[in-house]
Amino acid sequence: MINRKNLNRNKKYYEKHGYAVYKKTIDVDTIKKIKIDLDKFLKVSLKKFKKHEVHLLKDKSINSLHNLKKWKWISKIQKEQNIKKIVNSILGIKPRKFGAELFAKPAMTGRDVPIHQDNYYWCTESGKGITIWISLGKSNKKNGAVFYFLGSHKMGLLEHKISYKPGSSQVLKNLDSLKFFKKITPNLNPGDCIVHNSLVVHGSNKNLSKASRMGITLRYLPREEVFDLDRRKIYQKELKKSLKGLKNARV
Repeated sequence: MINRKNLNRNKKYYEKHGYAVYKKTIDVDTIKKIKIDLDKFLKVSLKKFKKHEVHLLKDKSINSLHNLKKWKWISKIQKEQNIKKIVNSILGIKPRKFGAELFAKPAMTGRDVPIHQDNYYWCTESGKGITIWISLGKSNKKNGAVFYFLGSHKMGLLEHKISYKPGSSQVLKNLDSLKFFKKITPNLNPGDCIVHNSLVVHGSNKNLSKASRMGITLRYLPREEVFDLDRRKIYQKELKKSLKGLKNARV
């Protein structure tokens, strides 16, 4: 249940560690409807996405999709009262929506995600943006759940380098900087969600299990957030290099 008490508790945890888990954010029946409609949407719309927006595995199954704005359920999920309460608790009223993605990570074949910070892609000045990662199934170490380095968001934006990984073009350059941070992999059930700061260092391992690890993300920025245009130019140059070395790197 999402109430004022656990909102306040989770906000304090989020501010200290860079992420927080919210249990039973979306009810199981709604999750089932979301999965059914998502499957229909992908069957009809997959070919309409640009090459850099969708990343397929060798068997042509989807590993990740980085633009869900045309899927009608995104606006419905954004309007869910529990989602609005969580976002307002952390960012204040009238936050800015900043896109939505799918991370399907199919059983046995789902790719790993290199260790990174979201704001290296986003290029905002404050780095206070958030991602809400909503689990559409079970998520744990066995099937490649997201892991976090607790408190790493307090280091600020760190140096990255090109990863040449489909769906995630950057990786943290100096992994030794993480040795003093505890690494945690939260377990999620369908309808649970994680909220993480755009500066917290995170990643995920390959899915070698027999169960998929599917989740959708909603991204938000504080109302007053602005972009660092100089840093964005640098990132765009790196992205072009990445695309030359790999046809379907992430934007």
